Amino acid sequence: MSWWDKVKKSGQKTKLRADITLAERESKARQKKFGIDLYNVLANDKQKLLGVAAGTLFKGNQEELKAAFERARDDIAGRLAHKEELQRKRDVLEVKGAHTMPDTTVGEKLNKAGKAVADAGMDTKLRAQQALIDREIKIRKEEFGLEIFHAVKPSDQKERGIKGALSNAISNLSEHEKDIQSVIDLAKKDVEAIDRKIQSLNRQMHLVDPESQPLAPN
Repeated sequence: MSWWDKVKKSGQKTKLRADITLAERESKARQKKFGIDLYNVLANDKQKLLGVAAGTLFKGNQEELKAAFERARDDIAGRLAHKEELQRKRDVLEVKGAHTMPDTTVGEKLNKAGKAVADAGMDTKLRAQQALIDREIKIRKEEFGLEIFHAVKPSDQKERGIKGALSNAISNLSEHEKDIQSVIDLAKKDVEAIDRKIQSLNRQMHLVDPESQPLAPN
């Protein structure tokens, strides 16, 4: 192999490795988004879908999914309680600012101005803390998605006893269950497409360098 061929081969390998890494990150990002979407749908669980009598949607993995969801829900509930506490403090600052007595002296005006600046600074700090909590909640939902993604199945992989039972089961789902299954199906479809892309890139890598091994997922 000539020097130039080696340079081209090295460049191809570098590009393929970069493409594979980006695709793996894309897959992980999609699974995180799945966690946010699924958690938000499950949190609107008026029919207690993750209860003991959950039915067929999570058959076989019900307890695993229920436990994962409840851990995420409890973590998020704690953060939401903290956020509400911060909001109450902001509300107090707003009420204090709206119900001040008229100024009668220069000293009172200066004192009020100083308090207004201090209160504005405190409100900014509290708002920043709330934004941080929102980010923590988002991350926790993403972790939920990564935790359970491989435990859920798309509707076309559900195990049914007889031919045609799948379509009947889907048609008998409640609207809430259909929303949940839709979130699962869309995420699975997207990730499977990314996985096929990764497999194709790995095959290309093998053609360029037969001794190369598939990159370990990030």
